[in-house]
Amino acid sequence: MKIEIGKVLKAQGIKGEVKLACYVDDAAMLKTVKQFYIGSKTYTVTHFRADGAFCYVLLDGIADRNAAEVLRNWTVYADKECVAVDEGKYFIDDLVGCVVTLDNGKCVGSVKEILQNGAADVFVCDGDCGETLFPFLKNLILSVNIQAKQITLDSKRFDEVAVYED
Repeated sequence: MKIEIGKVLKAQGIKGEVKLACYVDDAAMLKTVKQFYIGSKTYTVTHFRADGAFCYVLLDGIADRNAAEVLRNWTVYADKECVAVDEGKYFIDDLVGCVVTLDNGKCVGSVKEILQNGAADVFVCDGDCGETLFPFLKNLILSVNIQAKQITLDSKRFDEVAVYED
């Protein structure tokens, strides 16, 4: 399965290197990726360096600045299983659809979407009581099981941070 990992911003230098804006938490997560998919072409990564939210890559077949410039503004994809994900980090598409329950057995609902606009991602769940929003905080999350599509939360902390929409 391919996932969107970034966008080519510009050519970097004269040897065909491109600068990517990365859509992952840290560009270093992409260091294990050996192939990028841009448009209908597959490119082998011959050199990679990360710099915060950006990375610089040399791609096989892109030999100079002119060839690199053609890739400007193209979306970059990679095979999902090749992206290195740290412990406690997850792909959004793996979390959407998970059933969220509290440690007291109460079902909050299923994750409908995840909003990313601040210090913590905000989960939006649909349940019997309508829409519930809560931040994805370390002291709130007890367990995440991607295979079982199950997230378990601390009920006391949940009561402190949850927002209910009618």
